[in-house]
Amino acid sequence: MKRSTTSDSSDDEQPRAHAGGLLKKDKGKKAPEAGKKKGPGTEGSRRIKKDKKKEEAEGANKTNLGAAPPQAHPMVEQWVKRALDTGVEKLREEFRFLAKYERQGMTHVAFDENHHVDINISKNRYQDVPCQDQCIVKLEPPSPCNYIHANYVGCPMVPDKRFICCQGPLEHTIEEFWWMIIQNKVEQVVMLCKTVETGKLKCAQYWPGEKGEKKEFKSGLVVENMTGAKPMERDAEIQITMLNVSYSGQTMSVRHLHWTDWPDRGVPPCKLTSLELLSAVRGSKVPIVVHCSAGIGRTGTIVAIEYILEKIAENKQVPPMPDLVKQIRDQRAYSIQNDIQYLYIHRVMLNYFLEKYKEKYAALLTPENVTKYEKFIKDYNAFVGQ
Repeated sequence: MKRSTTSDSSDDEQPRAHAGGLLKKDKGKKAPEAGKKKGPGTEGSRRIKKDKKKEEAEGANKTNLGAAPPQAHPMVEQWVKRALDTGVEKLREEFRFLAKYERQGMTHVAFDENHHVDINISKNRYQDVPCQDQCIVKLEPPSPCNYIHANYVGCPMVPDKRFICCQGPLEHTIEEFWWMIIQNKVEQVVMLCKTVETGKLKCAQYWPGEKGEKKEFKSGLVVENMTGAKPMERDAEIQITMLNVSYSGQTMSVRHLHWTDWPDRGVPPCKLTSLELLSAVRGSKVPIVVHCSAGIGRTGTIVAIEYILEKIAENKQVPPMPDLVKQIRDQRAYSIQNDIQYLYIHRVMLNYFLEKYKEKYAALLTPENVTKYEKFIKDYNAFVGQ
């Protein structure tokens, strides 16, 4: 997992909502003819009274989320309607039919060849999370191994190599990880797990943690921490560290973005941190590395959110969520691990459309949709325990 601008590429300029209607420009209006007066019974005054009554009627229907102007982005409207009409319980049921989906003809020969029952030897963190051969990232010398548990995943704006989705490095695969960064000219690394969670090792400390600290490898590769970890200005749960990677007389800069508050196999509170994170890396023209521990659950969830945003930014229809999950899994097997993560994608996007950009998409905030959204939130919170 396309994006280093901090602007949201799906936030194209739209007419702004104001007081239950659209702001209209005065430019181009004709001045009334000289000497011609309109009395209280003229057509103009009747129209003003009619518009005023209409505004008062619309005001009575206002909800705490805002009033609805007469138009909306059709692709967004279609996606929001499906999510609200389906609801939490049916979305969970929908995911159950997807749970075991894998790409037709999928193979994992490289995974098998590099697997070992001894975790200190194996190149794979988990025995039950295969890395499919299709879309696999292949390494070249001087990397100590040509295999790494990683796949390229495309999105609408970059169809083949928008992301590199990978497992969290093991202690003995850190060097391969950094050669993957170098050989793919990666500028941004997104980490969605902690090194230790619930007392279990989830990812090796593959980058130097303190400012001025270096990690050096046998091949001559050196990684240096240039800044120390600093909280992102817009969301302090994301810690940003600037790293310098030196090799063969060359140096490249890599930004490490660490989301520290996303539980394994679960979901974080819906505070749109995922959108801030994606906005921070979206401008990258080269593959963006995204990983958690296995590189499929939290990683696949972030990729799915970006996929939706990019489709809408291109003004193209977003595929139904089951099809979208299949498209991602065709590139990175078993992405999006459970129904909680599947629901989280919907929850984040509904928040994005109906709350963060409620003025832009205010036409969606009909009384019926607001009622459905409130029920969605209630059911979601009950299910995820928030």
